[in-house]
Amino acid sequence: MYVDSNYLPPVLASALARYRDGFDPALIELPETAVFPHLIPVQPATARKARTTGLLLGKPAPRFVKHGRTVRYRLKDVFDWLADGDAYSSTAEAAMSKEVLS
Repeated sequence: MYVDSNYLPPVLASALARYRDGFDPALIELPETAVFPHLIPVQPATARKARTTGLLLGKPAPRFVKHGRTVRYRLKDVFDWLADGDAYSSTAEAAMSKEVLS
């Protein structure tokens, strides 16, 4: 599935606008299709599997909220999950950090 990087679903654009206006991100909930693949670059099917295994891309999956059968993600939890990732300046640096951890 191709995702246009210039396109934001209206619900996501609205949520980000509320966030920029100072609304608390812990109170902004997004549907799964707005988070995946637009904020976290994986397919929704991968996100569903991550909810059962607890792991997404090798680290704990982002927290989610269930309202009946509907799954939603709080914007704060998505931001926290994205911020928790390791940042590297090169692939060599990433490989060296994995060797140190092993």
